[in-house]
Amino acid sequence: MLLRFTVENLFCFAEETVFSMVATADEQHPEHKHELREGYPHKALRIAALYGANAHGKSKLVEAMAFARKLILDRRGPKQRIAVNPYRLDAAKRGQPSRCEFVFFHENVEYTYGFLVDQERVIEEWLFARVDEEEQSYFERGIDGQDNEPFIQLGDALKLKEGGNAQRLEFVAQGTRDNQLFLAKAVDDNVDSLQPVYDWFDDVLTIVPTNYPIQLIALKAHKDVDFATFMGDFLRLAGTGIDGIVTKEDKIDNPFLDAIRQQAEDRLVKKGWKIAAKQDNPLQMSLFAEEDGDSKAYRLNTQHYDSQGEPIPFSLEDESSGTLRLIELSPILFALNMDSSNSVFIIDELDLRLHPLLSRFYVEAFLKKSQGQTCQLIFTTHETSLLNLELLRRDEIWFVEKDRKGASQVYSLADFNFKPNPDIKLERGYLHGRFGAIPFIGDMRSLGWM
Repeated sequence: MLLRFTVENLFCFAEETVFSMVATADEQHPEHKHELREGYPHKALRIAALYGANAHGKSKLVEAMAFARKLILDRRGPKQRIAVNPYRLDAAKRGQPSRCEFVFFHENVEYTYGFLVDQERVIEEWLFARVDEEEQSYFERGIDGQDNEPFIQLGDALKLKEGGNAQRLEFVAQGTRDNQLFLAKAVDDNVDSLQPVYDWFDDVLTIVPTNYPIQLIALKAHKDVDFATFMGDFLRLAGTGIDGIVTKEDKIDNPFLDAIRQQAEDRLVKKGWKIAAKQDNPLQMSLFAEEDGDSKAYRLNTQHYDSQGEPIPFSLEDESSGTLRLIELSPILFALNMDSSNSVFIIDELDLRLHPLLSRFYVEAFLKKSQGQTCQLIFTTHETSLLNLELLRRDEIWFVEKDRKGASQVYSLADFNFKPNPDIKLERGYLHGRFGAIPFIGDMRSLGWM
């Protein structure tokens, strides 16, 4: 589970900015807290909502996590630059490196992993682990102050986990390029003790963009009957008028697939599946796989019943944008059916194209289904109806606001000194500017209309 994320000098975050999923002493909704292990001093929250005006940094916080994840997981070429974007509204900051750090709890261990990078190289990188009360260093990377030479100092805890094979670890460290993270290099070179950390970023941390590819959902629905059934039930319960989900399989025999296949590799290459698309409509995107020399496409259709009770198939182009958004978000709720679900879902604009009641329905469904599990939902939103202490705790409500210099600040409702009371009208207080993080709208007369 994610405990804290820290970002500094990246995108619109100039100074050190900390977002936390560690529960405070707030006594509301104790079922929202998860005890990580016996004797561990902190409890983790299962949900958090991020509010703020347009262009104030909500999505940039998600992008910062996505940037760090991509840098860790992507393979890097010898001369490939790091696509880092430091804070640009301060001349001094533009020339300084950017920092990201995650504190998370995985497989009964608390890890602290972070890095400091510029466009050319990794300047610092560190990994610490806390198995019990004492924190242990796995490795620390930096630049020697006198010689300006890079170094990687390996901790005794890492050497011990690798069976004392310090020479091999030193060899891996020496082979790490300046533009490459040691964590990624070590996992590539089969340093097994670092695999759980890498796996947390690869398998657990899940960034859900505003345009999640529905073609992946079509594949999942075709391969997993239980998922297709769940999605149909979920859409029916949400009042969309849909009574079921069906998939259509087509064999593809077309020479232009070679060109499409090349384009697809930039978007998805995982487990042999690749994207094929008709360029005139992205909803026509389907998936193909090479199985015994055949290429097959899978298309998602919805099913409605007519007045005679007969099932009528509909294509996704016939459905509303709100329904498509529910389809995009349905895999998250389905993942909660797995008792061992431990994913950290980061959703940008949860309420995008959704009615306020559907946004609340989704949040309530997650809270109910995830109870007792080590999964989390963190989302950005403008939906003020979710600002309700009957639904969320104070430490689960966060705000993002830019200061007068254009730098974004992140703070929690728990930072405000008032007694939690379900009767408090948070939505009204927020819209009236009590908590900040709202747009400062100018005088309409400046447009010259009056």
